[in-house]
This record gives sequence, C-alpha cells and structure tokens, in this order.
Amino acid sequence: MSSPPPETPNLRIVWDVGRLSEWSRLLAECGQSTLTQGFGYSQAFYTTERWRPRLGIIELADNPVGLVVVTEKRIAKLIRLVRLHRGPLLLPVARKPAVFAMVMKLLRQEYRPSPFCWTALVPEWPAGEEAEAMMRWAGWRRDKGPGYRTIWLDLRQDEAALRAGLAANWRNKLKQAENSGLVVEIDRDGKQQLPWLLEQYQADKAARGYRGPSPQLVIRMRTGMHKDGDILLLRAKQDGVPVAGILVLGHGKAATYQIGWSSAAGRSARAHNLLLWRAVQELKTQGREWFDLGGLLPDSPSGFTTFKRGMGGEEVELVGAWR
Repeated sequence: MSSPPPETPNLRIVWDVGRLSEWSRLLAECGQSTLTQGFGYSQAFYTTERWRPRLGIIELADNPVGLVVVTEKRIAKLIRLVRLHRGPLLLPVARKPAVFAMVMKLLRQEYRPSPFCWTALVPEWPAGEEAEAMMRWAGWRRDKGPGYRTIWLDLRQDEAALRAGLAANWRNKLKQAENSGLVVEIDRDGKQQLPWLLEQYQADKAARGYRGPSPQLVIRMRTGMHKDGDILLLRAKQDGVPVAGILVLGHGKAATYQIGWSSAAGRSARAHNLLLWRAVQELKTQGREWFDLGGLLPDSPSGFTTFKRGMGGEEVELVGAWR
C-alpha cells in the first residue's frame, strides 16, 4: 500500500472535545466495542496506573464515525509514553480498510516518533497482509510478539441458536450443571459479591501463575461503572457454599468477560458452564449484542482457551503490536 487510500475525504480526529454522553453514544453505535476504549476502564486505569486518557472523535465529512482513546504518561516530565489498546472503534458504516488506514496515519501524525515520544499500539483490526500493509503505509513499525486474540459471541442470535452453537461437549456439561442443584446468584452492582470474588481470584492467580487485571483496577472499574448498569457478577452455590464466580463488564452494546474463579467442587459440578450461559441470557436481556470472551492468553489456566472456544463464537486475531 504505497498510495493514499481512496474514499477518505475530510477525515480527521478531533481531540479532547465533546461530552461524556457523546462518548457513550458513539461507543454504543460502534456495536462491537472494546472494554479498553470505554470511559469506565479509562478512568480506572488512570486512577490506578496514572495513564491519562485522551479522547478523539473520528469525523468523516464533519460526521462522527468512530472514536479512539489513547492513554499517556510522562517520565521525568520529558518523555511521553503513549498507548493504544484495541482501538480505534469505527461505526459499522465506516468500518472500511481505507478509513482505518487513514485513521492510523492521522494517529502517526499526532504522535510522531522521536526520542521523547514512545508509542505502543494494538489496533482493533483483524490480522492479515492487507492490515500489515496499511499499518506500514501509515508510518508504524511492527513490534515483537503475536497479535491479540479473542472470541466474539454474537448475542443478536436468539437463545435457541446460541445454545445450538455450543460445542457438543460444552452443551453436555451445561446440562450436567443445570441438573446438579447449583444455585446461581446475580449481583448487578458488585458491592456485595466483588470482595469475595477478588479474594478467590487473587489467590488462584498467584497459585497458578497466569496474568490478569489487578484487584485495584477491578475495584476502580466497579466504582466507575456500576451506576451505568455495566456490572454483572454471577456466583454459583452448592449446598449453600460458593463454588464459582465470574465478573462481566458492559460497554455500550457489548460486554467483556473479565475475571472468574472456580473451586474443585465448582469444576466438578461444571459451574463455569452454567455461569457463562446465565451471563449470556442476562446480557441479552440487557440489550447487549456482543460478548467478548476476554482474550486467549498463552499463560491462561490449562484448558481455558478450549473452554472459551466451546461457546461457539468467532475467534479473531488482531493485527498485532506496533510502535
């Protein structure tokens, strides 16, 4: 890709303008939005890690067609660190290679490489030769490491279709869980059950050595997001004893699986299958259209990638890391 992409007249990024309501509206209109491009995550990340969010509204011929949130941090008031994770987000009508390429070029112009500006990007665009060429045309250099991978579940399907789309083994385990006597509690605020889940999750993460968000970040996200109805915590009990729990975070018309935990008894009863299925039902009731199953990491607990794939969604690999 050596020449300017076509069909991108009057494309620009307008920085640091507008209201939170406009941000939220655009996030919802993007449909398949990502957690890291939402206000709740951005504010929580700033509070815990001191990365300041900067919002850009993407306009085409003066009409908003997407958004991008970058985070910035200063080192010794001299070096500017810039991160973009799983953005930009474009409205479906603007989700075209030419638009994406030009947005990435505008971002490169905004954050020109220098000894005093260090950038790290994981763009929200599928991997492939065309995507790599667009990134290089826009002025970005490939960084080391594989592309981010996740699984998207399309909640616009009816419940019968979603259940039919489950892998046979996954569906059989769900039936076992439904017949096991497990009781599922739903907490749409997180105030009561989140401290319990974080305690279990942190101990499990330390014991099994996988990556995941810090408890501090999760607590801040809950604080900033619960008033908008974006918290969904489900807990399974067996004979009155909690045996598993999951936390799902909403953002616009989408939601993301964030953290989970299961005891040996919970695993035996297939509690996670039941909790994820109940989460799907609840998200559909809320009007969510997409469920991001939270990433496929190489150091995830054994079998968890297979478990996520069993839900029947579409596996996507992003274009990778750039600088």
